Amino acid sequence: MTELCDLPATTLRRMIGDKRISPIDLLDSCVARIDAVNPALNAFVVMCLEEARRDAAAKADQVAKGDALPPLHGLPVGMKESYHLKGMATTQGFPPWKDRIAEQDDCTTAAIRAAGAVIVGKTNIPELLQGMTSKNRLFGLTRNAYDTNVSCLGSSGGSAVAVSASMVPLASGSDTGGSIRGPAAANGICGMRPSPGVVPHDDHIHAFNPTSIRGPMARTVADTQLFLAGMVGGGPDPYDHSVTPEEVLKVRAGDLSSLRVAVSTDLGFVNVNDDIRAAFEAKIERIEGLFKSVTRCDPPLGEINRAYWTLRPMKFIPGLAEMYKQDPPSVTEYKRLDLRRAYAQSVEDVAWAQAEQTRTFRRLQDFYKDYDLMIVPGHQSPLPTLAEIDAREKAMAEENDRFGIDEYDFAVDEGRGTINGAFTLTGAPVVTMTAGRGPTGMPFGLNLIGAYKSDLDLLSFGLALEQMTADDAAFGRILPDLAALESQSAAAD
Repeated sequence: MTELCDLPATTLRRMIGDKRISPIDLLDSCVARIDAVNPALNAFVVMCLEEARRDAAAKADQVAKGDALPPLHGLPVGMKESYHLKGMATTQGFPPWKDRIAEQDDCTTAAIRAAGAVIVGKTNIPELLQGMTSKNRLFGLTRNAYDTNVSCLGSSGGSAVAVSASMVPLASGSDTGGSIRGPAAANGICGMRPSPGVVPHDDHIHAFNPTSIRGPMARTVADTQLFLAGMVGGGPDPYDHSVTPEEVLKVRAGDLSSLRVAVSTDLGFVNVNDDIRAAFEAKIERIEGLFKSVTRCDPPLGEINRAYWTLRPMKFIPGLAEMYKQDPPSVTEYKRLDLRRAYAQSVEDVAWAQAEQTRTFRRLQDFYKDYDLMIVPGHQSPLPTLAEIDAREKAMAEENDRFGIDEYDFAVDEGRGTINGAFTLTGAPVVTMTAGRGPTGMPFGLNLIGAYKSDLDLLSFGLALEQMTADDAAFGRILPDLAALESQSAAAD
């Protein structure tokens, strides 16, 4: 039987506004689902239910009084653990940071609260926001709701799982190399990595580096649009270009038949699994008739892969450098790998990478004069099993131990290109949407990529494609087996 927590956020928001349901009843439904399946999944790792119940009651009073209601009024939301919530720890799953209590909400959290959301708790992440799944020493492992033996990816893995199992209709994410996009595709949900500044970010040590972006995660593109409207707003972000909630909410499904679409399976340099490649081509064949034209071509990304791996570790140095230098194993193996690369580079390498980032940005600006939209796979390979991840992490630790803190084999970067990481440095907005099942029966996703600052147009295209494929079983969102998860949770208790 469908519960309130299973309904789309857009539907729930209308029902609250029409006084057909109470924010209190909706919260109760979400808490019941959390109680039923979270023991098996570990998506939520810290709860704030007393505050949530008070907040839901206040929201219900506002509805009863006929007050004007903001976009997210009464909707339960999960917050990624790395967001700052006043009075709660922001640990990133890293034991040395377990007592970092936030003195105030960050600007994104403040915007979400002001938009009327009811925050129910924090969702899990990989330690220090980097890993092949969402696992850390403080909160343990989050499991994929569709197959608990495979990765849910990261770093917004806990948020993705919370949404996929309908614990909450909305959850916040952040994305550097694909941390919204990958988990959305892997967990049968939608998400958006906006252009820099659309969702202001005041917790970035390198504020003028536009790689780390915050964004919404939801079960549909329409719900993603609604959540985005609740995340935009003022903040001390140098890239802020003042997209308003009203502008986001006004977006409607566009005319796909007018679009010139570029399609690339591997961007010309990413090692894409043959089965993923075939599945992606099959999805494109089903929808290409919807567009004015579809051209198979690779975008002019140049050496963006090399530039990405060169610039990526720079953001980790301010917070972790001294700890790493004094005791390399005290940080995670993933961070050891990145920091080895950082200290093995020269200033000339960094300068070249920044210049290549600029050259690629300009080439893409020209590319989008010929195309309105690009579509690529949501991921490049089947999800790894947890056992495979353990083996890879063991091999990574052994490799780190063989090298000094400033030694790195740059030849390995040639094969490290990813579908998601390739676009991080370009500033391009990306909407990840559901596309049925992949070759292993797990969820499959498509990435819709727009030109820089074309976020509203991109949402329009996503809404239209979602509507046009709504009756196509090959694109419909698949649902996790909630009964099986409830049984696993009961056994876990």
